Amino acid sequence: MDSELVSVAILNYKRQETLAQTLASAEMQSYQPREIIVVDNGSGDGIGTFLREGFPEVRLVLLPNNLGTVARNRGVLAAKGSLVVTLDNDVSFDSAFELQRIVNAFERNPEADCIAFKVLDASGMRLHTRDWCHPRSHEHYQDTPFETPFITEGACAFRRQRFLQLGGYYEPLFIGHEGWDLALRLLDMGGHIFYNPTIRVRHAALKDVTRTSSRPYFYYTRNYIWVAARDYPFTSAFPYLAKYVGMMAYFSLRERHVGTFIRAIWHGLAGLPKVWRTRRPFSSATRKRLKKMSCERRGLIAAWRRHRERPQI
Repeated sequence: MDSELVSVAILNYKRQETLAQTLASAEMQSYQPREIIVVDNGSGDGIGTFLREGFPEVRLVLLPNNLGTVARNRGVLAAKGSLVVTLDNDVSFDSAFELQRIVNAFERNPEADCIAFKVLDASGMRLHTRDWCHPRSHEHYQDTPFETPFITEGACAFRRQRFLQLGGYYEPLFIGHEGWDLALRLLDMGGHIFYNPTIRVRHAALKDVTRTSSRPYFYYTRNYIWVAARDYPFTSAFPYLAKYVGMMAYFSLRERHVGTFIRAIWHGLAGLPKVWRTRRPFSSATRKRLKKMSCERRGLIAAWRRHRERPQI
């Protein structure tokens, strides 16, 4: 029996040095057949020449400018494989056997629609805790497989047809919580997401002048409002907003981004009429599933301890 084609779709915006590391880690994979796609968000830095000279097997999809999560959707659309791995350009495979492990994981879990990877730091020695948003303690569960409601957008794999059936990521979010929005819709359709620690990637997470320090305070705050409007029933939306918009207010005040926070609230409210037209609140059955999967979520004190040095966003 022939092996199925696996696609690796990489979201790119500038940072050719880290992209080169990611591409090298993809090209060294033992699994065949595979294809590698780079979706470039209008970097304007000669990405075509860079790929032709250094990585000629890579297929390039060019977007006219930085469209954020649109690139994730375009990568899956361009893919020919039945399984699609989505990576950010600063996320590389930890070994030559990760694609094979991804295929094995889907074969062992035929009900899985998405598999989230274990994300390590650049050294590959420790968990990159900023990427851990699963509703369990990373100290106790980072090496344990479990079903999760969380999609690590730049470090996961999908069954391509399921992703397309869901309509992909909600593109107006641009960046931030697009994985949570997609996960809620996937769960509401009876789908399954699994965290698999045997599949390992490294997140370089370098500071970059193209990404301002205020960016998460704007997009995360605004997108909490939009996700609540799109996905949450009213009885769940208000506690959700109180918790997470309140958290962003605290972070913004502490990190001196109050102006950005206020602007995010304004943009979030102004965008509600458009977002409201896409509203599809999750069902009571999904609420019960979320509650069951989140029963071991850490409390507010533990969360404060995690964020006390700097916000993990």
